[in-house]
Amino acid sequence: MIEVNRTPAETIITVSGINRVTVTNAGELKAAVVDCLTKDKENVVLDLNEIKYIDSTGISVLISGVKSARENNLRFELQNVQEEVMKLMRLMKIDKIIDIRH
Repeated sequence: MIEVNRTPAETIITVSGINRVTVTNAGELKAAVVDCLTKDKENVVLDLNEIKYIDSTGISVLISGVKSARENNLRFELQNVQEEVMKLMRLMKIDKIIDIRH
């Protein structure tokens, strides 16, 4: 389930009830992220607290978020990134292009 919570400073998108971002559910997440960045023109924080695994389709969602944020002069950040997901992001050097809150 994708939850979108808006504050005056940013929009926090939380993925809950699932622990994997894969080809089967990445489309819904991408739509939420890109819509907030492009249509609503909001800074976005993606909370990955429950996500233990992310595949290449999920990584492409993150890259789309970075691209949309840059095109719209907005922020796109991740928070609560689990260690297994962080390992993959380091391996792919995604951690160099995405801001991660600790």
